[in-house]
Amino acid sequence: MRLIRLIIISFLVLGSLVTAISALFPSTVMVSRALEVGATAQQIQHYTADLNEWNKWMSDWKENKAVWKDSTLYIGTQTIKLKTKTDNSVTYDWVATGQRPYIVKFEWFPTQKGIFVVHWSFEQHVKWYPWEKFQTLLNEKVLGYKMEMELANLRDVMLDENNK
Repeated sequence: MRLIRLIIISFLVLGSLVTAISALFPSTVMVSRALEVGATAQQIQHYTADLNEWNKWMSDWKENKAVWKDSTLYIGTQTIKLKTKTDNSVTYDWVATGQRPYIVKFEWFPTQKGIFVVHWSFEQHVKWYPWEKFQTLLNEKVLGYKMEMELANLRDVMLDENNK
C-alpha cells in the first residue's frame, strides 16, 4: 500500500513540476528567417503568393502530390489556405496534422534597386498543455533549418529566371 501511495505521489509531483516548467515557456512562438534576393517585387509575389509555384522551390512539394479542394491546398499531412495578400506580403493558415495551426507570412522589403529582403515567418499559438509547450522547442531547430534551405531555393529559382 505504501508503494502504491509513493508511486501516485511521485507522479503527481513530477506532473506538477513538468507543468510548472512548461508554464515558463511562451504561448506564442515565432520562427523566422530572412534572405536578400535580387528580384522584383512581382517575382517574389508570384513565387510566394501562388501556391501552384511553390513546387519550383519547396523541396517537399516535389515529392508529394498537391490536391486543391475549394481554396485550400492539401499536400501530404498539411493543409494550406491563403488568408491575406497585399503588395508586399502574403499570409497563410497552415495546419500540419497533430499540431496547432501556424500563421505563415512572407514579406518583402526593398533595400536597394533590384534587391529585396524576403522575410518568412511561422507563428504558432499553443495552449498551456506541457506537451504543446515542449513541442515548440523543436520549432526553431526543425523549421528554421528547413526555412533557410527553402529560401535559398527560392532565391535560386528567381536568379535562374533573371538569367534567362
